[in-house]
Amino acid sequence: MRLPYTNEIIELQKWVEKTNNWISAGQVKMTTGAEAQAVLQWINIVANAINDEYPFYAVELPGISKILFFFNAHGTPILNHAAFGELFIIVKQLFIEPRNMQFWINIHPRIILVSKDLYCDGHYAPAAEKAIKEVETRLRELFQELKEGAGVPGKVQDIIGALFSENGIYNFCDMTTVSGKDYRRGIQLLFEGTFAAYLNPAAHENINYTKREAVEQIMLASQLMYVLYN
Repeated sequence: MRLPYTNEIIELQKWVEKTNNWISAGQVKMTTGAEAQAVLQWINIVANAINDEYPFYAVELPGISKILFFFNAHGTPILNHAAFGELFIIVKQLFIEPRNMQFWINIHPRIILVSKDLYCDGHYAPAAEKAIKEVETRLRELFQELKEGAGVPGKVQDIIGALFSENGIYNFCDMTTVSGKDYRRGIQLLFEGTFAAYLNPAAHENINYTKREAVEQIMLASQLMYVLYN
């Protein structure tokens, strides 16, 4: 899915690369008034569109656009090299990573594998649903590993009970302490609540997700997955 500012980022990238090549070669970059106006327009369109992805850059870019060019007595735009240097770095990052992907650094590898590409393409609902379904897959795998030869229950809630109840077969915390017992119970409730809230509704109807909702669900799925690899 293309972002609303994709074309502007592409045009800015072409311009900063061309301009940087001129500067690197020690040549004076001659800019026309029309070119300068186009560059400033691209910058402002991007700045107005990236507040959700890159709020810091959204604040910085309008300031850069105000000082990127000086105009001589004849109205010819003169490039401000200091401002251009800042713009060069920002545009480079936005071109390579138009969506902010920093939160994926801490996401479990299995969740990344099934959800990241969908999320990057703007398919938020499938990305979130795939994350939860991957947790269910791991739950079934874990049951088979711990109870080899036994049939895996059809309902995920039954698997959660078998693994996480007080006498469950998955040993992941110290049950000799009150805090350990409370933690185990809390984790069981967290799994039960997650699947009641997210998996079951998704099986019956198409659910629309905002980006924020998808991120929250993916992060939750990652947390649960790390518990399953304790």
